[in-house]
Amino acid sequence: MELKDETKKPIPLLIRCIKKKKLFIVSHSKHIVDNKVTFFFTFSPLTHNSHSKSEDFLYKQAFESSNQSIYLTDCNHNILFVNPSFTHFFGRDYLDIKDKKDDILYHHSSKKLHDEAIESLINEVDHVEERMTCTTAFDNAAPVICNVNIVMVHDDESHNFLHFVEDITKQVTAEESMKDVAFKDPLTGIANRHSFNVTFKEQFEEAQRQGEQLSIFFIDLDKFKYLNDQYGHEYGDLLLTQAAERLNNCSMSSDFVARLGGDEFVVLIPGNQPKSNLESVARRILSEFSRPFTLKDLEYKCTCCIGIAQYPDDSMSKNSLLNAADSAMYIAKRSGRNDFAFYNYEKQKITNQHEHRFKEIEQAVEKSLVHLYFQPIHDMVTGDVVSFEALARYINEEGILQPPSYFLPYIESDPIIHKLGVNQIREIKRYLKVLKYHGVHLPISVNLSSYQVKSDAIIKELELIAESAPDIVRLLKIEVTETMLFESDSIAIKNLNHINKLGYSLVLDDFGTGHSSIYSLKKINFEIVKIDKIFIEEIKKQHENERKFLNAIIAMIQNLNAKIICEGIENKEQVDYLLQRGCNIGQGYYYSKAIPRNDILNYLGI
Repeated sequence: MELKDETKKPIPLLIRCIKKKKLFIVSHSKHIVDNKVTFFFTFSPLTHNSHSKSEDFLYKQAFESSNQSIYLTDCNHNILFVNPSFTHFFGRDYLDIKDKKDDILYHHSSKKLHDEAIESLINEVDHVEERMTCTTAFDNAAPVICNVNIVMVHDDESHNFLHFVEDITKQVTAEESMKDVAFKDPLTGIANRHSFNVTFKEQFEEAQRQGEQLSIFFIDLDKFKYLNDQYGHEYGDLLLTQAAERLNNCSMSSDFVARLGGDEFVVLIPGNQPKSNLESVARRILSEFSRPFTLKDLEYKCTCCIGIAQYPDDSMSKNSLLNAADSAMYIAKRSGRNDFAFYNYEKQKITNQHEHRFKEIEQAVEKSLVHLYFQPIHDMVTGDVVSFEALARYINEEGILQPPSYFLPYIESDPIIHKLGVNQIREIKRYLKVLKYHGVHLPISVNLSSYQVKSDAIIKELELIAESAPDIVRLLKIEVTETMLFESDSIAIKNLNHINKLGYSLVLDDFGTGHSSIYSLKKINFEIVKIDKIFIEEIKKQHENERKFLNAIIAMIQNLNAKIICEGIENKEQVDYLLQRGCNIGQGYYYSKAIPRNDILNYLGI
């Protein structure tokens, strides 16, 4: 056998033998044996009393070339040796820490864990790996993974501890970042729905174990959708961010605040809490939200409604408790917004009825079961019909006619009313063309709520008609209530003036019942003003003071050169009284109730 030696410089490696609990330095060399390449590996036990100079060299090379921080301690945990990576990471000079206890390297939160790791090695565990926190010379806490091995010395009679310390700051940062994505709402920075579900489960189970209460606040912002619709999502996002900040300001450190999604937030309050304490928290939140929000160039007032439920009083299950708080929030909304309510079973039955009615009306709008009826408006001198007012009527699938009070209050603040408004405007447009075909050129007025006046969909529909059918514009009148304008909503006023510039006549309904009579007439160009029926009713009651008030209203409108329509006329006495005071136009049961569209031509004698 021919041996041709081509041994190169050995490469040092550290290998741990699990069963023997010893470390070896491994080197290898290459030889040519019978024209074949052959590798020889040498395993040298790593002990404190190694005598071979080559082994000492390999030992030193392995430690000093490692990217990991490595240090060696004796059985009493005194530091014997450190490598350059250790000095760089910890910022500590070897001579400063030599022979010192290695507990100076660990954060107080990890010292016990480190001691337990060493103890487990002594008790025959072959190897220990733990995630810990180290403290550098700059008092920086750094997350690390610490591997500890035993190095036997003096023929296994004593031992040292070899520590490999790996900096995992980047890994932990990445984990925290991923945790933020999973548990934090990216918009507001507070906990998200997933985080809430986890925390709610933990706190609910803890309350069950401890026999304590757990309170939950379900919070919904008022008029948030309106802000989004009118100003865009950028303004909505700013509002949500500021709302989250205010909720945090109102909460204790032990409370848990989260955003479920949209404009819904929750607050968990652990521990036994009397209702008086929860009331105080709720009032504090309402007070915070009563201040206007500054959203760029807009000062926007957005209140909130709060529903409160408690375990175990209101529910014995986690899901039912959340539903109870949600239901209580709807009870608060029913009371007129900017309010809070505790869960109440009896009130909840009423709320459920309301929700059932809403769904019924929502389906009715989708199925076109809400129809327009038309009440004639007469010249009280000649008796001729001068116009019509379109009124919504709901005819259910059983054919029962329901008045506006049955359905309008349930949808007046919901986007479904925008769709209803657009449908009604289109229907009136079509019927005005039918009347025109029969030679009838009588205007029809349609009622729009405050919410509808501020609807982009309705404004766009009116703009489209003005562009495509200008002959219809002068016959389609837009009617709004005075009470609506009391809010002094700049958008409503702006949109009404825009509608007027498109050529539509504006009608002010229920005049005298609101709080802004003169203000309304000053800000907006109303062609027609309707006097509410409550003033007309006073005519037959012979109440002189009330009649004087009616006379003053009539005189004021006449001085402003607006046309007057008197509502709710029921008898000839009222007609005569109004005619004497220059009021020539009226509507009411004295003439006719609202009639279906198919009866109009017959009513007109056509």
